[in-house]
Amino acid sequence: MKKTVVLGVGNELFKDEGVGVHAARILQTKLPPSGSDVEVIDGGTSPDIWPLIDGADKLIIVDAVRGGCEPGTIYRFTPQQIVAYRELITSVHQMGILENLSLMELVGGKPKETVIIGVEPAELEPGLELSAKLKERMPKIIKTVLGEIYPRVETKV
Repeated sequence: MKKTVVLGVGNELFKDEGVGVHAARILQTKLPPSGSDVEVIDGGTSPDIWPLIDGADKLIIVDAVRGGCEPGTIYRFTPQQIVAYRELITSVHQMGILENLSLMELVGGKPKETVIIGVEPAELEPGLELSAKLKERMPKIIKTVLGEIYPRVETKV
């Protein structure tokens, strides 16, 4: 059975910086419990993702990403695109994730496919809740992630 891991990362103490964590918590309520072919993990700010994603065929990372577009913009890219275009590294989490994936490639166990769903933040100051803009965009963020998990199935949020 192929396994997909959705890893929500970010620091939820700084509003939109925690968008990946907020998305993971919502997805945990919409998907079957752990043990199925899809596992959703709140990765928080942990730099060591290796034990969290071991055995995954597909890894979907959700994180805040500064790409210079309108707040709430959703980006989709791969680790290879980050390496090719260093200016895409706009989150401190991406470097730790890239290093972990590189190590996994050397010793085996790297997911066959890794996709990063980035969301342009609106507010990064201290606070536990997402900005109004990202709260408004959350259904689209969730739908985007579900589309990565189930690419041939129409998903409703």
